[in-house]
Amino acid sequence: MDEEKEVGPKLLDAHEIGRLRQLATAVKADLSRSGLVVRDAGEEPDRQTAPGGLEIDLDQVDDEAGGLWLTWELHPDVRQSVREAVQQGRTSDPVVQASVDVHERTTEAIVCMLNALGYEAEQSNASHRPFAVRVLTRPC
Repeated sequence: MDEEKEVGPKLLDAHEIGRLRQLATAVKADLSRSGLVVRDAGEEPDRQTAPGGLEIDLDQVDDEAGGLWLTWELHPDVRQSVREAVQQGRTSDPVVQASVDVHERTTEAIVCMLNALGYEAEQSNASHRPFAVRVLTRPC
């Protein structure tokens, strides 16, 4: 039998990917006009030194993790300090707790901003995307 088998994850259909790209463009424009630094995921070639700010990620996989996601990134120096503390088992270090607190509050604020701008957005409850915001729809 010469059945073709799909390899890898199933992607969203072209229509949904187009809708999400338009949504991403609108979100980036509106949040930039609101004063936030917004960049696309992977825009910075070196993840270790990428500047802080809001990162937009369009996940094209057709599963519960697919869609448009926003993540707040701290300054690279803070990310490095957190990484070192966690690697050394110092999870109660003040820099780690401050990082968690900032991410929690920033996530809440981004959802509030998007809602005020007419978007439907929600905080992530997925363990692989902690502190992320999922944008579902744009203003009518």
